[in-house]
Amino acid sequence: MRRSKSMNTIKFMCVMVMGTMLLGCLSQQAHERAIEELEMTHQNSAQEVERLQQLVQEKDATVAQLQEANQELEAAVEVQEQIKEKNLEALKEELQALYSQVSGLGKLSGATPASYAVGMNEDGVDFDDLAQAFRNVRSTLASQLSDFSQLRTQNEQLEEEMQKLEARLRHVEQLKKELEEVRTAREAQEAQLAKVRGEVQTVGREIERITKALEEKFGKSLMVTQHQDRLVLTMLGQILFESGEAHLTPMGLDIMKQVGEVLATLPNKNIQVEGHTDNNPIYGRLQQQYPTNWEL
Repeated sequence: MRRSKSMNTIKFMCVMVMGTMLLGCLSQQAHERAIEELEMTHQNSAQEVERLQQLVQEKDATVAQLQEANQELEAAVEVQEQIKEKNLEALKEELQALYSQVSGLGKLSGATPASYAVGMNEDGVDFDDLAQAFRNVRSTLASQLSDFSQLRTQNEQLEEEMQKLEARLRHVEQLKKELEEVRTAREAQEAQLAKVRGEVQTVGREIERITKALEEKFGKSLMVTQHQDRLVLTMLGQILFESGEAHLTPMGLDIMKQVGEVLATLPNKNIQVEGHTDNNPIYGRLQQQYPTNWEL
C-alpha cells in the first residue's frame, strides 16, 4: 500500500463508555447536557411537590371546615331531638288532661242541653276553653310535624355533606400518596444527578490525564482533540508508514505500542481506528494483494 507523506493520516478515536441508565457513551459535554436535563427535571419535580403541598393544605383546611360544620349540625340535631321529646311529653300531658275533662263531662246525664250547659258552667267547665285547647294541641302538633320535616331535611343534607367529606378525604389521601411518590422520585433524581456529576468530574480528569500523557510522549506529532462524545487522536501518516509501504515503520510501531499502553489505562474503552490512502496508483508487489486503492 502506497502512502502519501502529505495526505496519509491515521486517526485513533477512543470512545469512553460510561454505563449509566440515561447515557451510553458520554464525554464531558454529554455529561453536562445530562446534568442540565436532570436539573430541569429536578426543578419541575420541585414545582410539582410545591403544588401538591399547597393542594393538600387547601384540602386539609376544607376538611377542618366540614368537620366543624358537621359537629354543629350534629349538635343542632341533638338539641332538636331534646326539644321534640319535651314537646311530645307536654302534648301527652295536655291531651290526657283534655281527655279527663271530656270524660268528666260525659258523666253528666239526664239533663237537657240547656241544663247540661248550666251543669258544665256550675262545674267550672268552659267549652270555649276546651275548643281552644284542642286548637292549641293541633297547632302544636302541626308545628312539631314541620320541625320533624326540617330535621329530616337537615339529616339528608348532613348525610350528603358527610359523603362529600369522605370523598374529599379520599382525594386528600390520594394527593398525599402522589406527593410521597414525587418526593421519592425527586430523591432518586438527586442521587442520579450526584452520580452523573461525579462521572463528569471523573471523565474530565481522565481526559486531562490522557491528553497530558500523550502530549508529553509525542509532542506535536500527535494531536489530541475532543469531538462531541469522542476523544480523537490524530497522527501524521509519514511517521507511521514509508511511502509505498503497507507496514508500520519501526518508529511507528514503537509509537503505536506507547499509545496502546496509554489507552490500556482507560476503563470501559471502545477504540475505533480510521485511515485513508492517496489516489496514486498501486504498483509492484502490493498490487498483487491490493489491485486498486479501493481494496485498501
